[in-house]
Amino acid sequence: MYARADLEARKMSFYLYNPSDKGVNLFNADKPAFAMTWNNERTEWRLVQERCENCQFSPKHLTCSCYGKQQVAWIRHHRKPVGDGIFNCMEIHVPGLYADGGRVVWCPLLGRGDLSQPIDDSHEAQKLVTKQPTWNEEVESLVLDFKGRHISSSAKNFQLALSQKPDHVLCQYGKIGPQTFSLDFKYPLSVIQAFGTSLTTLFWT
Repeated sequence: MYARADLEARKMSFYLYNPSDKGVNLFNADKPAFAMTWNNERTEWRLVQERCENCQFSPKHLTCSCYGKQQVAWIRHHRKPVGDGIFNCMEIHVPGLYADGGRVVWCPLLGRGDLSQPIDDSHEAQKLVTKQPTWNEEVESLVLDFKGRHISSSAKNFQLALSQKPDHVLCQYGKIGPQTFSLDFKYPLSVIQAFGTSLTTLFWT
């Protein structure tokens, strides 16, 4: 997956193909698969699927493209003091899962509200939160246990867990080189949800 950021438009476009791929290249800059936008304060991010799974076979004027499109994730940032450091926090809302393992399609034409709304007990949406690091006096820094990964210190490092299971890490993002980060994730997060969430740290310092 490949992403392009337009900082002036406050928009990030995601593509299933890399423009640098050799051979037959299916990349089309005018047709991203997903798009993510953020507010002026860079605290709220919304990730949508350009071609809604519910509306994909409907005439264009009968699709949800005029009503916000199919939502894939909503992310909110805030900051919190921990020890002598500042912890960059995230709260993420993603569509939930049905009993058979299928994903809820968050299409506004199906009566879904905005993913930013408080999550109820219907399991139609899931809430993930960042795992809080601890302040280490010896290294004078906030630290997280990345379970065997050799991670360098960075304000962008994070781990995510379901709010009801805060110790069960589902996604982790950590610096492993001067300009290189690793991204690990597992079910029920999808590639775009994990990748998109990691890129919301773009402005974290």
